[in-house]
Amino acid sequence: MVALYLNLAIPGNEYRFLHGRREFRADQLRLPFHYLVWKLRKAIGAYRSYAALQALRAENPGCTLLSQNIHDVHLGESVAILEHAILNCVRMGSCSYVSYNSRLFNVEVGKFCSIGPYVQIGLARHPSRTFVSTYPAFYSNDNDGCPSRFREKKTFDDSVPKTSIGHDVWIGSNATIPGGIQIGTGVIVAAGSVVVKDIPPYMVVGGNPAQVIRHRFSEEQIKILLASEWWNWSIEAIKRHLDAFSDIERFKEMAESIAGLRKEPAHRL
Repeated sequence: MVALYLNLAIPGNEYRFLHGRREFRADQLRLPFHYLVWKLRKAIGAYRSYAALQALRAENPGCTLLSQNIHDVHLGESVAILEHAILNCVRMGSCSYVSYNSRLFNVEVGKFCSIGPYVQIGLARHPSRTFVSTYPAFYSNDNDGCPSRFREKKTFDDSVPKTSIGHDVWIGSNATIPGGIQIGTGVIVAAGSVVVKDIPPYMVVGGNPAQVIRHRFSEEQIKILLASEWWNWSIEAIKRHLDAFSDIERFKEMAESIAGLRKEPAHRL
């Protein structure tokens, strides 16, 4: 095998480089051609990611976007995506955030959601019942994890189904949610949980597999919260009633009074 090198010969250059225990002058340094090509491709990829991030920031000036791994997304207002998060085919509602090192694929996230670090949402499927092997080469023709591919056509749909996250959902760090799961509004997912089935609104779940720990509120309170749809209120309206958000009973009274006013005849409002 012939290796191509590029000599970095700079007349009069006395810079020295340490490689292991040996010392080289700059005019003695040779770099493999394929290494330089790899570095160039990496630099081009980084520039393209940076340019795409700048364009996304220009489109969403009120958002905090700190990761360059954001592709095919639609963001509401005041969304935050922190360092090293990976988002692909994601729709996020206003005032939601994704913490660092989390990964979301084909996910719809509601408003006012809190997604902690190292969370994975939207994982691909593997056959587990009829196929003898779960190794992708037996059923897929385009899986990057399989250098050797046995089939020309897919025999199992391993695409990631859409995952739906409601409003005001809190997902703790290191939680895992496979593709196709529906998480109801107001749900809390404990850190490290593995969610394997849909979760109704305002439940606290945890464990592997995740189980219901408790209801966040009473059935009557949950009905009032869902009926209020406060997540669709303007920020100004939320600020006017901010104290009510610190106590569910105060919120209930406030929501009932607003609902009562709406039922009054127009001339009495």
